[in-house]
Amino acid sequence: MLPIPVGATAVLDVVVTEAHTVDFDELGRVHPVYATYTMAKHFEEAGRTLLLPHLEDGEGAIGTAVSVEHLAPSWVGDTLRVTATFVDVRDGRLTVECRATDSYGRDVGRGTTVQAVLPARVIEARTGEEARRSRGR
Repeated sequence: MLPIPVGATAVLDVVVTEAHTVDFDELGRVHPVYATYTMAKHFEEAGRTLLLPHLEDGEGAIGTAVSVEHLAPSWVGDTLRVTATFVDVRDGRLTVECRATDSYGRDVGRGTTVQAVLPARVIEARTGEEARRSRGR
């Protein structure tokens, strides 16, 4: 992995859609607001956006942890900015702090993500079709 300066950022702009709201499948729709699990996805996406330009040929990354604190609701049509900020890398694990703010300047969420940087062939061996077929052996 190429060096990443502490404080480097990546930004993901999101317009909240119906698909981003709380829907628990069998339990149905719960709230017509931006779901915490969608925020977690956007935090991971922003963190990956930050990391990708720093991967070297033959490297890949896989998420290992995400934490989210949902601070305020957002409704369909609201615009959010998710900012991922690099804070640390240890033993090939990249930690990123994430923050979601709305167009009014309110913090609507904060958290962290961690991605493990590994050889792409190792990730494929652990997550690819062959790994799926051989599980439980």
